[in-house]
Amino acid sequence: MKKIFLSISIAAAAFGFTSCYDAIFYNIRTEVPLEDGVINGYINSIVRYQEPDGTEFLYLQNGNVYYKQISDDTDNLTKNQNHDKWTKDSSAPEGISYSYFDQKFSGTYSCKLASDSKYVYLLGATPEYDESSSRNILKNFKLYCYSKESGWQSVEAVNEILGYYESTLDDDKYMMDSSIQLFCTNTPQNAHRKAYIRIGGGSPYYSWMSDKQTYGSDFTVKDGVMNCGIIELNGTDTDIANVVPLGDGKIGTLEKTGAGKDTTSAVYANNTVYFLDYLASSTNETKNKEADYIYLGNGKTLYWFETASVSSVTALDAEPVGKSTGCAADILSMCVTNDSIILGTYEEGAYRVKTDSGKPETSTSDFTTNADSVMYNPYIVRMLFCTDPSLGETDDGSALYSAIQFRYTESSASASYKNVGLWSYYKARGNWNKE
Repeated sequence: MKKIFLSISIAAAAFGFTSCYDAIFYNIRTEVPLEDGVINGYINSIVRYQEPDGTEFLYLQNGNVYYKQISDDTDNLTKNQNHDKWTKDSSAPEGISYSYFDQKFSGTYSCKLASDSKYVYLLGATPEYDESSSRNILKNFKLYCYSKESGWQSVEAVNEILGYYESTLDDDKYMMDSSIQLFCTNTPQNAHRKAYIRIGGGSPYYSWMSDKQTYGSDFTVKDGVMNCGIIELNGTDTDIANVVPLGDGKIGTLEKTGAGKDTTSAVYANNTVYFLDYLASSTNETKNKEADYIYLGNGKTLYWFETASVSSVTALDAEPVGKSTGCAADILSMCVTNDSIILGTYEEGAYRVKTDSGKPETSTSDFTTNADSVMYNPYIVRMLFCTDPSLGETDDGSALYSAIQFRYTESSASASYKNVGLWSYYKARGNWNKE
């Protein structure tokens, strides 16, 4: 199985993409006139942020940071459901630029976002050109936080640990031995939004450092190896001593859950944060309803179980866990609507599983939109997002987002760089189109 993870190696690889002609998009271009893409590039995250007055925003990154307001309050999340409504955040850390005179980059490349009930978090880095490998390498990782009251600020306590971590890595491995994960619960209910960063640990391209690391209660460095750990974020007041205990947030006795070296996502349910070693995970929480199902993607299969059954979950292939099959590649992303779950995969586009009161069907079903003409082989569906999970997939007021990319060059992948970026579905447009 291919190693698929959102880590520094993936972020660094983004700088190597080039592009040309893509035949598969002929179908969508003949069906739906394409809008001009406004949000292009490599997008790993859309997160929710609520201002103190209850106004809801979405934030995304594509090297820079963009936002848009989606409500004037928490009751109606349908504001700005039109093309070209995103605004570049000029107050965010300045984007990257290159000086031909100095022959170096400056500024911050925005790699990933997360959010909690008070802040938006940005993990950024600056590329450096490495002559020995003839490649641009993301280095000098920094974490920033944003609030309406304070604007963007550096999270210095975390950045000190990030600096220590980078200093322990092997220069000859070009940051491909690093693993930094920024993730959050991203729930519709603001009170349930929690954000975390894992520094060190599993799934880098080169595992020589992670194999030596121990999940610790602090970030002690011994013999050139730093403990890895997960920190709950709290803006500039983040306490690096507050490392999430090993195994905290475990689901029954299910393997690959609970805080640890390989954690990549988290969900909120039962007044608890559950930590998962799966990139794609979610619940069916809405702005007015608690979650009663947890969903996770493992390999090509969607697994699910009721939140009331968490303590009884012992294995993915045993009761009370259900499963849905039909994906042709590993699941990387998902979004949940009131009547379906959309699954994004690695190089095989997107798939749809219908649900009834949160319970998924056991196999995938055809889309009723043009989604399979947008999210299709050879495209990687890196991110999926549903603004209001209380609405059905194609209900009035529904707003869905997808970010797609591809590997290698355009000619070798039969893909096009102009299709890389953000796509959206709004009921008023009736189909998926460029955002």
